Amino acid sequence: MSQPSPQFNTPNLGNFGADPLGPPAPHHHPSNSQTPSASLPQSPNPSEHQQTQAASVDPELVDKTKNQIRILVDEIQNLARTNLTVDEFMDGFTPRIANALASAGAAIWLVNPESANLALKHYVNVPPVLKLTEQTAAIEHLRLLKKTLDTQQAVLVPPASGAYGDRPTGNPTDHLLILQPLKIDRTTVGLIEIFQRPGAGLTTQRGYLKFVSQMGDIANEFLSNQKIRSYAIERAMWNRREEFIGIIHQSLDTQEVAYAIANEGRRLLECDRVSVAIGHDRQYQVEAVSGLDTIERRATQVKQLSQLASLVIQTNEPLWYSGTSDHLPPQLREPLHEYVDRSHTKMLAILPLFHEPLQLSDPASSGKKPIPVGALIIEQLSDSRINPELKKNIETIALHCQSALANATQHHQIFLLPVWKMIGQFVSLFRSGRRTKALAISGMVAVLLIFLTCFPWTFGLGANGSLIPAEQHEVFAKINGTMETIFVSDDGDTLVQLGQPLAQMKNSDLELAIDQINGQIAIQEAERTSNLQLQNRNDLSQFELVEVNNNITLATKTIEYLRRELEIRLEERRLLTVTSPATGRVVNWNAKQNLMHRPVTRGQNLMTIVNPNTQWLIELEMPERRLGHLTEAMRISEQPLKVTFALLSNPGTEYTGVVLDIDEKLDVHSDEGNTALVRVQFPNEAIDPQLLRAETRVNAKVICGKRSTGFVIFHEMIETVQSKIMFLF
Repeated sequence: MSQPSPQFNTPNLGNFGADPLGPPAPHHHPSNSQTPSASLPQSPNPSEHQQTQAASVDPELVDKTKNQIRILVDEIQNLARTNLTVDEFMDGFTPRIANALASAGAAIWLVNPESANLALKHYVNVPPVLKLTEQTAAIEHLRLLKKTLDTQQAVLVPPASGAYGDRPTGNPTDHLLILQPLKIDRTTVGLIEIFQRPGAGLTTQRGYLKFVSQMGDIANEFLSNQKIRSYAIERAMWNRREEFIGIIHQSLDTQEVAYAIANEGRRLLECDRVSVAIGHDRQYQVEAVSGLDTIERRATQVKQLSQLASLVIQTNEPLWYSGTSDHLPPQLREPLHEYVDRSHTKMLAILPLFHEPLQLSDPASSGKKPIPVGALIIEQLSDSRINPELKKNIETIALHCQSALANATQHHQIFLLPVWKMIGQFVSLFRSGRRTKALAISGMVAVLLIFLTCFPWTFGLGANGSLIPAEQHEVFAKINGTMETIFVSDDGDTLVQLGQPLAQMKNSDLELAIDQINGQIAIQEAERTSNLQLQNRNDLSQFELVEVNNNITLATKTIEYLRRELEIRLEERRLLTVTSPATGRVVNWNAKQNLMHRPVTRGQNLMTIVNPNTQWLIELEMPERRLGHLTEAMRISEQPLKVTFALLSNPGTEYTGVVLDIDEKLDVHSDEGNTALVRVQFPNEAIDPQLLRAETRVNAKVICGKRSTGFVIFHEMIETVQSKIMFLF
């Protein structure tokens, strides 16, 4: 994307005393340079001083220097127009901008996209103190750079200057720093830093800043164009990948898929050779090689590659070879060296392919034992380098090759294929000579169908659940802390009243914060008292009086804020006392053993309080696929639906109850997936009180009337066919 060339201004030369881009004038010394303070030293007679400076400047030297700057600017512009990488451009950009300003050095800091940290990538004569990342000076300097990135504004930083506070920033060098952020669109991606000699006047410094900003615009334009070019390259690669995926998935024949992967993979990866190995039971053979119509499997090179691929597949991990095998296990080194010596391969990658879509970098990460289907083999005969882009492309297409090969090898395992064969055999019975046998079998099937469709049977929906008390209250921690005292006993049978303290927690950080706030309040009150005393003095100037009044106002506001914060902290300390939300019995067993002296987080369930006279219910987890039958039965029936259930703690006894209501919301309560909670009411007196314990598991069946025997037996299979097969048509 070309843009009109902007007009660049050379740095101002009038206020420097000599050419700022060449050697300093003899009369100019660092001791007379501009100091880091905000104010600049002024000459007693500015016009006379400027005339003296102008007289000391050689006009020819100035013109020559300006021409040199223009040449360097033209070179930078030409670099920005070329199709270079970011590193190549910055390698040429950095020394040129340093030479254009005759600076002591220059540096390019780039933001790491992954960690968002600044890294020194390109530089010329960077002060050594900035390379010592552990030093305080380097840390303060890095904070200065990050602050400039946040503001996205070019700045001048005087030598040995800085800001103080909890996280000080500053310029630890003896140079004037010129900082210019690099941006793509509105996102900062880096920073230009110029180490300029000090001593220039304000006008000259502004010229430096303007010039560096203009150079930054060139760099920004290059980075934006480079990003656009990378997008175009990436889009072209995605188009080629889509074409490759479509080709390898066109057939379900294993040989055709293997040859498509080999030939199209070589074209996509632009490598020298791509091969595909297929097999099973630890024996894998090379079935396709790019550029070859047929393979001589008895050839030594093919045998060696097949043996190597089989060994790699057994490890379930990819093999990457780029000239050294020190990182490989011993059982792979010898066959690898034998194959490399014969094939003259410089780079070799063998990636196992599996039936399941596992990650190639860690096939065993899912916890399942991977089932290999083959291997993808990539070779380079002239270049041993494995650049990150090539490795990423190989791993990406390997996942698609894995899917295509797995589909081809499993083609003969079509779902219900034996059923279709059985149907074909049954049809063949009606051929001549087999009609009697066929009619007998048909009659038996007809009788079975009549029985299944005409005879009714009780239709029940099975579900699992648990016993719950109708009235119970959970006690939660309202603040973080450490359990210090528990007032209930460990027998799980303590009767408590509403608001009664149950436990006392401790939070050392909260106590420390309260003490600190009290100390800050005392300090601010002392500060306010001191300023109130100064306010009554008559020898204060107007400026000092304003400052004293401001200090009094600030101290007053601070005290008000601290007192509000103290109230919040005190309220948090009151929450450290855990109280009962209702009257009832604490049913937790070994509460002291489980909670005492242990850290407690906000929202943690500490205890459960149950009303001793509460009604017990059953909460069933009804799977979503059965809710249609349940709601239809409730709509038709005039009476509540009957429920039969048994407790896991007493499996030999069956109890009965009725459906009370159904939760309107579906949620994942168990391994059944989405379920709705169904509450069942039953006579509590029918069950031994010792068996009525919270969360006792229950197996239940909801009686939904009578349906045909066939429907009762096969209703889930029928619904599966209706939802997953017939829906597609």
